[in-house]
Amino acid sequence: MLNGLYRWWSALVFLLVILQVGFAGYGAFSVAHDTDNGGTVDEDSFEDSFGLHAGFGYLVVLAGLILLAIGVAAGKGKWRLGRHGLLGLLLIVQVLLAWIAFDTPEIGFLHPVNALVIFTLSGWIAWSQWQESRTIGSSATA
Repeated sequence: MLNGLYRWWSALVFLLVILQVGFAGYGAFSVAHDTDNGGTVDEDSFEDSFGLHAGFGYLVVLAGLILLAIGVAAGKGKWRLGRHGLLGLLLIVQVLLAWIAFDTPEIGFLHPVNALVIFTLSGWIAWSQWQESRTIGSSATA
């Protein structure tokens, strides 16, 4: 039961990461739209544009940490839990990078770079879980 939950939750985390990237794109293009024809962006309009990205990011972090907890409860091996621990750490670092970048914009460079690593790692985790379930399923029917 926990293995199935683990597999589905890993896919959910990857989907949430994809949505989070999309919300960042929405925020960027919303700000760009607001500045068309000489418009300006104040703090309120910036938060309106990126609010969904910022708020949803906390949900992604929570989902990633829940994935780690499910993995521990499911008795996954050290290698898999190491990947999930790394994912949890990168998700927390992602939030910290966003907070720091408001005061030190140069740090903002690392936020999307870290997001690419999170995307790759969460996709790898989900893919490997589904591959493993196929391998186990096909060997059980053989």
